[in-house]
Amino acid sequence: MTRRSARAEVRNPVLGLPAARLLQAMPADTRILLAVLLLDLAAEARHRSRSSWESRKAFVAAYWATVAVYAGHVARVLGGTRQRGASRKPFRIAQKGYAELAAVSWKEASDLYCERRDRLGLGASMYPEALLLVADTPVGRISYNGRIWLPGEWEPGTEPLYDNRMPAGR
Repeated sequence: MTRRSARAEVRNPVLGLPAARLLQAMPADTRILLAVLLLDLAAEARHRSRSSWESRKAFVAAYWATVAVYAGHVARVLGGTRQRGASRKPFRIAQKGYAELAAVSWKEASDLYCERRDRLGLGASMYPEALLLVADTPVGRISYNGRIWLPGEWEPGTEPLYDNRMPAGR
């Protein structure tokens, strides 16, 4: 008999919800994409929770900590295990004329793109942008400066998804 504390639905209460079975039945590419985004959301929520706690905003810190926990729970229902399988690299960097690269995070994708750009010494007119994919789904576009944008054409006023000018942990 399995101890109660070892049961999956006790460790992750989201597994006990009927919608969890529907999430697990989604196509693999969709599950991977959602899991990656939810793990990213959880990391940012943990950062905001720590910042709020340091600013003595306990209720806001508790809110963000809760967001982080449940985003992680749902990501794990979807099969996301980035924390345990740190070597897993869900992001693919596809760039015309170059071999694909794999990255574990937005930051690493930007860094790999910029490292290649700097190593080759090509200017903006010669070095192509890259498409950032999770599974086969485009999730971003890396511009020459290493910032990551929504896929598609840039429009005035658009904010980057990842800005490599920002300090780590934003």
